[in-house]
Amino acid sequence: MIPDLTENLHRHGGGIRRRLAVLPMLILALVALAGCEQPEGIVTYKIPKKVPEQLAPGKDRLLAVMVPRGEKVWFFKVLGPEDAVARIDDAFKAFVKSVQFDANDEPVLESLPDGWRRGGKKPMRFATIDINTPEKQLDLSVSNLSVPGTMDDAAWDDYVQQNVNRWRGQVGLDPSTEKWSGGEAMEVDAAQGNAVWVDLVGVPGAGGAGPMGMMSGAGMPNGGMPGTGMPSAGPLTSPSGGATAAAAPPSPLEFETPDGWNKLEVRPGGMREAAFSVDESEVTVITAGGDLRSNVARWMGQVAGGSPEDTAVDEMLAGAKKFDVSGRPAQRFIIAGDAEKGQKSIDATIVEMAGGRSKFIKMTGDAKTVAEQSDAMQAFLDSLSF
Repeated sequence: MIPDLTENLHRHGGGIRRRLAVLPMLILALVALAGCEQPEGIVTYKIPKKVPEQLAPGKDRLLAVMVPRGEKVWFFKVLGPEDAVARIDDAFKAFVKSVQFDANDEPVLESLPDGWRRGGKKPMRFATIDINTPEKQLDLSVSNLSVPGTMDDAAWDDYVQQNVNRWRGQVGLDPSTEKWSGGEAMEVDAAQGNAVWVDLVGVPGAGGAGPMGMMSGAGMPNGGMPGTGMPSAGPLTSPSGGATAAAAPPSPLEFETPDGWNKLEVRPGGMREAAFSVDESEVTVITAGGDLRSNVARWMGQVAGGSPEDTAVDEMLAGAKKFDVSGRPAQRFIIAGDAEKGQKSIDATIVEMAGGRSKFIKMTGDAKTVAEQSDAMQAFLDSLSF
């Protein structure tokens, strides 16, 4: 058997070897064919850049009236979906036109239109009025800003423009340079000056002015408003996060002490550079860090209790009186407390200093004394030199 097998291999081996040599070529051909097959086509989809109308954010409408009265400016404001506000615009306008003020120059809100009711108390608001509509419950805010001193027409125009431009930002509109930035004169029975009507429509977040940062609050040349509180005493930090070098000691203060102010002793090397007592109120001068907005918000909370809303803080910042103290930019804020509730008032001025620090000149005390000392405080600020 073995000789036969050997003989067969010799006889047929060449053919087998030829067939085995063809096999790799066959495999390569099959692989090549597979590689030449056309891939599935790439499908390109075009997505429209324009958001369908039914998915686009709706427009908001803001109505506001500024009513000067006594030493304050009263703000009546409502903001909400355009359709909802359209249902109450005439009633809102008529309500503000006819609002009456009591002996304390505060609006009387006992009689409200049908469907309107007093809402809960909120920090830094005189009142909140809830208005139900089929679309949404609207929030009508009533607040005020104190105005130290008197304002001429130019100062009032500037003050109105600053507030209206802030509201324009709330509905996504850019600031306007025209008089009153789109506001219009309005007859209000109880107004002691030019009342202003504001009606704005826009898409929130579409643009407009951003939030106010440090020392960027819009100013009012000859009258202002609110804000005060203890600045933070912690170490300042540089943009990289590291602590800054110790600041140089503040320059000696020079000033004229107003009549009725009693100078207090201050501890050498302490935070207080000067201090005074005025009846039951106190005036202090210190240099420290801390940003404007945080201080103003904290001071508002100290007067009214709780944490103020961002819009209330914005109004405080917008009402700042801007001027110079010892040749440096300064902003003065007055937060008037409710004397009947036993709230204190704060009259504070923040002066920009080098190295990101500020000088704080602040009076804290009963509402009556702080209001009566407004002119004396301004005279003290004008006399300061450092």
